[in-house]
Amino acid sequence: MAVARCGNAMPSGKSVHRHGPVGLALGICLVVCVVTVPLVAGIGGAFGGYESVFAIDEEDGLLESSELIRKYGYPVEHHEVTTTDGYVLTLTRIPPTMRSNVSSLLPVLLVHGLFASSADFLLIGPNNSLAYLLADRGRDVWLVDLRGNRYSRRHVHLPTNAKAYWDFSWHEMGYYDLPATIDHVLQVTATRRLHYVGYSQGTTVFSVMASSRPEYNDKIARMYALSPAVYVQRVRSPIFRWLAENSVAVKCLLDALEMWQVLPHSPAQYMLQRSLCPPRPTRSICVHIVEQLVGPNPNGTDPLAQHVIAGHNPSGASSKQLLHFAQLNRFGRFQQFAFEREEENLAHYGTKQPPAYNLSAVTVPIVIYYGLNDWMIHPANVMRLASELPHLVSMTAVEDRYFNHLDFIAAKRVRALVYDKLLDDLARLNL
Repeated sequence: MAVARCGNAMPSGKSVHRHGPVGLALGICLVVCVVTVPLVAGIGGAFGGYESVFAIDEEDGLLESSELIRKYGYPVEHHEVTTTDGYVLTLTRIPPTMRSNVSSLLPVLLVHGLFASSADFLLIGPNNSLAYLLADRGRDVWLVDLRGNRYSRRHVHLPTNAKAYWDFSWHEMGYYDLPATIDHVLQVTATRRLHYVGYSQGTTVFSVMASSRPEYNDKIARMYALSPAVYVQRVRSPIFRWLAENSVAVKCLLDALEMWQVLPHSPAQYMLQRSLCPPRPTRSICVHIVEQLVGPNPNGTDPLAQHVIAGHNPSGASSKQLLHFAQLNRFGRFQQFAFEREEENLAHYGTKQPPAYNLSAVTVPIVIYYGLNDWMIHPANVMRLASELPHLVSMTAVEDRYFNHLDFIAAKRVRALVYDKLLDDLARLNL
């Protein structure tokens, strides 16, 4: 299973340039628009008389994760860990403040999605965001920023503008970043296990680690998967489908432009997005674009929360990460990265096609939550994953038929629909 080379045929047998340069340019524009514009979701300038359901404000889009935590009155610690392949990662900790009957509870590690950061679990503020809810219950909360995002852009040898620095996909995050992070958390907290919460790509990297480094299964008491991105067929998003179909051409163009990094975080993006999406009485084009990516939920999301998200995402990723996700869609397997030539696959894997990850090796007890209107992760993909997990505890469809992919971190009712259920399950475990 080799990937077509630049200028050669796509796996379907059609030219990578079959849409022509205009089509390719439009596709690149869509990528930029989807990630850098729509998350503001039609909000710009003053909010007038609009009142958010969350206890947050506009400046939260300008604050870093640790600043958000301090702003809302929680203690915070800054940690760093270096992976065995030399990447320096940032860990943010909200240490427990309740000592009595919760002192023996295991720490909880929260792992963010693609183009995102630790802010995923902080954006909708106290009494709503998962990190704060866990801290309120006396949990020792850890948030990791995986390699390449705004908070984890260092290497012991490589400069971050070097092609070699960006030569990673989410495979390396699962194989190197998570083990280094987990070992650090367990060492600092003097515990043998922790709980793991992954959103979207956070579930992808977990599946890589648990299948490729099975010794880490014993270090996780329970894993909570929010919209697990392991199988990605039947994608309803026309934007993602276009990217998957044209991923080779897109990657070749990015390589030609020496864009090993895609959509890095920039403070200017917040102001740009606000100007591109001014407030309107009706939903703007930005809203419609983001709905074409994650799924429409007109009444489910909070405009101020989406505005704040625009100050944090995108947070940077490698082009190889995107190509690897596109390969999952095109090849229909949860597999390692496919190189351009079969000889490269033979050199790396000993086979002409990349090996599939062995999900039967994932022995951690897993709880899954998924959305019925998630245009990125179709419910059928979740069913397929669940059928292959040896220790599935439960699989729950969110009780809102419009619940989409982004709603797992920003929906008005995400606490009641998802987080409270997760917290109740943790309380029953009493671990």
